Amino acid sequence: MIRTRQGELRSYQVGPVRAELRALTVSDDREGMLEGTPHLHRRFRLMSIEKAMARTPHLYVHDLDRIRADAEKRVEEWLPREAVQARLTSWWTPEDVAAHGHTELSVMWFQTAAHDPFAHLATIVRPLDWTSLAQFVPFEE
Repeated sequence: MIRTRQGELRSYQVGPVRAELRALTVSDDREGMLEGTPHLHRRFRLMSIEKAMARTPHLYVHDLDRIRADAEKRVEEWLPREAVQARLTSWWTPEDVAAHGHTELSVMWFQTAAHDPFAHLATIVRPLDWTSLAQFVPFEE
């Protein structure tokens, strides 16, 4: 369920934690691709996901196991074209952290242009465990 009020950020339920959407970007996953096959596109997508995960340790990629399995099986069906990435934050902090700050989680998925990314995000994050996936970010002084 998405809750929005005038002047407020969108709020999402992520497991037991309420989180606010700070950024959502939608990009063309095939941008710059001059030619190729669905299998090659899957391999390139998987490489870009692995690079993104190395840069962002608190990145959750929806359906990552399926994407990996499809690349191995050489599935010859084109993947959804839109790559979506969302950044969520929450005031929830781990009990063992004494510093002031917040927690943050980035979520990535792929979809067609016909899907509403905000509604899709709500579906993806609802069953996730924020406490094990999110990263603590201390306030800078």
